[in-house]
Amino acid sequence: MLLALSWPVSPERPPKPRVRLLETERREGYECRLVEYSSFRKERLRTYLLVPDGASRKDRRPALVLLHDHGARFDIGKEKLARPMASAPEHVRRSSSQWVDTNFDGVYLADSLASLGYVVIVPEQLYWGGRSSRKCREWSERMYGAGELPSLEVKALRPLKNEVYEGQRAVYDSLAAKGICWAEMTLNEDIAAVEVLRSLPFVDRRRIGAFGWSMGAHRCFLLTAFCKHVRTGVSLCWMTLKEQEKEPYTASEYSMLIPALRDRYDFPDIAMWLAPKPYLFLAGTRDKLFPKEAVEECYSRMQGYYSGYPSPGALNTLFFDGEHHCGKAEQSIIVAHLDSVLRKR
Repeated sequence: MLLALSWPVSPERPPKPRVRLLETERREGYECRLVEYSSFRKERLRTYLLVPDGASRKDRRPALVLLHDHGARFDIGKEKLARPMASAPEHVRRSSSQWVDTNFDGVYLADSLASLGYVVIVPEQLYWGGRSSRKCREWSERMYGAGELPSLEVKALRPLKNEVYEGQRAVYDSLAAKGICWAEMTLNEDIAAVEVLRSLPFVDRRRIGAFGWSMGAHRCFLLTAFCKHVRTGVSLCWMTLKEQEKEPYTASEYSMLIPALRDRYDFPDIAMWLAPKPYLFLAGTRDKLFPKEAVEECYSRMQGYYSGYPSPGALNTLFFDGEHHCGKAEQSIIVAHLDSVLRKR
């Protein structure tokens, strides 16, 4: 039986993108562009747009919104998925390289996908990367500005890092005082990034997908569920049950908290709004953040929501033998899913 649903969140109508090109950098098989575009509350956001060689009105390409993780690392955002331009500060480039080596087997996933022919945009969430705080930039400059630090100096920076981490509560509270939910604002901004892709003459508007790892996976299933223009998505290493949460909330949870959803629904209930779109959830069997038993229960519930639709198999729920990681093996699975949906005309 199909479900008649009202949306528990109400995405705003995105503004006209009004994209402005700020800088370009040639790379092998594609171009990295630093662009600025319109978002909500008259804000102009900056990010990387990666464009494959040959993309044009006559050769429109599939496109992807890549959504960065949390990781308690706030000095980089778009640089967690796209290789920083040569003009980026040295501490950003060092931090980015360390992050990608640790979590992505050294692969910049946005660049990898652009080299495969996808147009890619990597929107930054408030408090990350170019939208981080002054104290966060100070931590990054001291941590990565002069190469690898001795362990004692790293230890000396912990109070500053902790202050930046706890600053998430202040972001949530300051926005809430204005009647704004931080995570719902992020959803609207991610939808604005979709509108940037839709405005480009070399993008096939019928073939737009999304991907995210960790917090990016949470952003990804919200975006795919509540943006009609996103055809498919992949969420890697983020799915759980509310009963797994601890009280009170940690500072990190405020960046993903939408009370209208959290109070009425459990996390796997997102499948009510995802269905019947093709979607891939992928989890590690040894992920300490998201225990396998809880994820298995989530998968079962989500499959139940999809079972009422005439396209069985549209929801793919898989485990890989590993931890909270996006390695090359997982990247191959991700690309295979995206290709299976977005390469079809």
